[in-house]
Amino acid sequence: MKSNLLILSLLLFSVSLLNGQTIKVKEPEFSGTAIFVNDTIGDGILLEQQTATMGKVKLRSKETSLEVNSCCSTVFADSINSQFIVRVSDNSIKPDDVISVLKMNIENSKRSWKFSKPETVEFKAVKYGTSSYLLIVPKLPIGQYGIYFKNTYIVNLFGVKLIN
Repeated sequence: MKSNLLILSLLLFSVSLLNGQTIKVKEPEFSGTAIFVNDTIGDGILLEQQTATMGKVKLRSKETSLEVNSCCSTVFADSINSQFIVRVSDNSIKPDDVISVLKMNIENSKRSWKFSKPETVEFKAVKYGTSSYLLIVPKLPIGQYGIYFKNTYIVNLFGVKLIN
């Protein structure tokens, strides 16, 4: 029984290593850009990029939001195990210190998030190439999202929808 568990564990570990190696996409050319990738998308899909601006300020709570134009992205990721290559200026920095994945609220024709308390999505990140991270987002509910670069107001946008 123990040997069967060991063999199964080694098999799963090998498969996970192989899955990580199936992505053979070039790093994005410029810092602050992101590409949606999987093993069937050739060179990946460059995400829509916008610079966020200050949104509404709620006087009672003194809550500020950041927002981007248009309600919905034209790029759609998978709901399970979405992967992105994100170019940064230096991938020796802990990924959580420079980027975050945000769930956005749709209001009128804009997407926004609370600046002080954003709804973030957990992700795993590994170094990719010389200046990028491979982000793996295990599960995403339907909605609009952004990969936010914390030292700038740059946001790379994507959505998740039901695919028939």
